[in-house]
Amino acid sequence: MGIVRDIIAHVEVEVAQRARLCHHNKKEHNIRKGDKCLAIHDANGGRKNYCGPCAQDILTKAKTKLAGIEQQIQN
Repeated sequence: MGIVRDIIAHVEVEVAQRARLCHHNKKEHNIRKGDKCLAIHDANGGRKNYCGPCAQDILTKAKTKLAGIEQQIQN
């Protein structure tokens, strides 16, 4: 049997080594050095960072989408 594929390999939690911008709300949210943030890497090697509250919204949306996909595959 083959290895199970990881379909969310481009997403990880990082601890900011320096101040970063939250790409969801650049004007009002920031990420300070030492804060945990969600990092989403794109195919070109770029990365977008999201603060904790914005990351929670992104993860909730992803869980809902995955649950829908799981429901479709099971039926």
